[in-house]
Amino acid sequence: MRMYFSLILLVSTLLSCANSSETLEISGGIQIYVHPDEAPAVLTAVRDLQRDLEAVLGETSIIVDKIPESGEVIVVATGDRYAGSQPAVTGWEAHQLYADQGRMVLNGADPRGTIYAIYSFSEMFLGVKPLWFWASEHPSKKGIVRIPDDFRKIYPTPDVKYRAWFPNDRDLIIPWQKLSEENYEAFFETMLRLKLNTLEGGIADKQSFNPPYPTGKEATLARDRGLMVTGHHMLVFGSSYKNWNDYWQNVRQQAAPKFSINDRQSLREFWEFHIDLALKNNLDVIWLVGFRGNRDIPFWEFFPDSPSDDSTRAKVIEEMVQIQIDLLKEKTRKENPLMRITLYNEMSRLVSNNLFHIPDEDSLIHNFVAARRDHFPNEDLLSYSFSDELVGYYMNLQFTSSGSHLAQAEGPHKIEQNYRMVDSISGGNLIFSVVNAGNIREHVLGLSANADMMWNFNDFSANSFLKKFSAMYFGDQFGEEIADLYQDFFTSYWQQKKGDLPGFERQYLFHDLRYARAAEMILTDMEEGKYRPNVLHGHKLDNPDKGSVGYFRVEPEDNGVENQVEAILKGTAVSIAKLEQVTAKADEIYSKLETGQQFFNDNLRGQAYLMLHLNRMLNYLTKAYRETPNANQRKQFLHQSVTELELAGQQLRKAEHVRFTDWYANDRVFGIKNLEKRLKEYFTKIDQQ
Repeated sequence: MRMYFSLILLVSTLLSCANSSETLEISGGIQIYVHPDEAPAVLTAVRDLQRDLEAVLGETSIIVDKIPESGEVIVVATGDRYAGSQPAVTGWEAHQLYADQGRMVLNGADPRGTIYAIYSFSEMFLGVKPLWFWASEHPSKKGIVRIPDDFRKIYPTPDVKYRAWFPNDRDLIIPWQKLSEENYEAFFETMLRLKLNTLEGGIADKQSFNPPYPTGKEATLARDRGLMVTGHHMLVFGSSYKNWNDYWQNVRQQAAPKFSINDRQSLREFWEFHIDLALKNNLDVIWLVGFRGNRDIPFWEFFPDSPSDDSTRAKVIEEMVQIQIDLLKEKTRKENPLMRITLYNEMSRLVSNNLFHIPDEDSLIHNFVAARRDHFPNEDLLSYSFSDELVGYYMNLQFTSSGSHLAQAEGPHKIEQNYRMVDSISGGNLIFSVVNAGNIREHVLGLSANADMMWNFNDFSANSFLKKFSAMYFGDQFGEEIADLYQDFFTSYWQQKKGDLPGFERQYLFHDLRYARAAEMILTDMEEGKYRPNVLHGHKLDNPDKGSVGYFRVEPEDNGVENQVEAILKGTAVSIAKLEQVTAKADEIYSKLETGQQFFNDNLRGQAYLMLHLNRMLNYLTKAYRETPNANQRKQFLHQSVTELELAGQQLRKAEHVRFTDWYANDRVFGIKNLEKRLKEYFTKIDQQ
């Protein structure tokens, strides 16, 4: 009997030894081999890998330029710089991870592919999630990481080639970024962990107009991180008219000429400087062409000698764009430099009315834009006659006037609807995507969904993504439940107007900023002692001449009532009932969560509570507005409205913790403190009557 058990023990030991010989073991202090010719951006990602390895395994890993003769090592290599057991991957941004006899190989077809391989390894084996920073999460400690010796994971080239973020409308994030370099750089790393490749914005700041003429801080950091850059819809070649005087005074040593559409030579010189700036500083650029005014306005609201009719205005834009294209070809010495034109706001209208004609350039991306105020494909795209053009699409996840700002609203399903429609209408030629979410933090779910869809466009499913996302950040036990709850939250938004695109769900939504602006309009009427059944008519931004249509879009007949006051009461009541169910379910899950509890509160539970309080606030305020003949009832409703707005503010403060302390202190767009102050002042006034 003893001999029998001894034999079992021997076999078990041999099997154990056999298994260990087939496993690559990564422990603390493992060295990282980086080829001396790797791009600086790859080295930046390697430094992040060093930080991740130390955080998980507890020891510092050093970078070496020669592969050690023995022992485990991580090999970082672009192209065929490492001759391993597997062939190097090929194709735009393709990358792979594989074990190779004691070596873990992180290989990309190009430098950005290698960067993606580094972050993929960190996620897959070290447990560092793409949103770790925004999720307030630190990876779990491990003594050792074991990887099967036959492991290989290949990531082929992405389905959509250019995948961008536009961090615009940054009232919350800019003051916070100034607190530390870690804060400033956080979203750049996140972009690459999500496998995006382009930053949309400017390429210059104040320092760019003095020797040695560097690019702006953001553009420089994007380059150093391995990202491409492109201008957004008013920044031709990444330039901004706010720097007009700096250019003429500091670079040209002369007084700045006045803005004039007829002084095209001055405009040409200004644009030329920015092309040279990008080329000299080795930026990888998708060149933005177009012609708009300073800030987010049409050129005719900025240039004093502009024409007054749309036909001539379109002709001016066509002429300016042609000047830019000719200049770009001259400076880059390329017949087909990669360009894009963004058909935003007035440009969308001019194209849909067949007044502006997009230049016939093989390398020009026709960047269509979701409708202003609400987010769905606009008329210019729906009516455009496509042949074989390169197509891009710009979608707002956040907005500073009527849109989603403090709470996400569009969601993965609406993102998918938008991009599926664009790709279908354009004949499968979607090559560029950009989403706008300036403050980042409130919208990381939608940003992640967009990134995932653009890489895996053909196979992407919003339902599958939500389940995967929820399981990753909150654990398998509650993953599916939370995925369903996210969708319940998104469908809780009041749809104040019926959709007019067949099959397109949730086309019109009453975002959080609409609650603030609606409350302000109702308060103004109350302060002036007047009552209007259609209280939301006449908002200052409802100006079709400026492309600003449908600020509130509250259609009484679509809500089955006779006026906007009744529509507000009915719509908010429906949302309140839905949000009460969402928050109750969120409370139940929150108390049981062992993984990602803080992030669950920040990204779902807290946002649901915020929208619940905003719906109640507007509902009570509207009741006070409607019940003006009854002073006591009006005061009661006003008091309840003030209370709900205070609770909304408290909910925001609950999301201010550790690195996000005082995140909402600089809120100027929603203006919750100002609105609360006005409500309280009006309540005090009528209480004293």
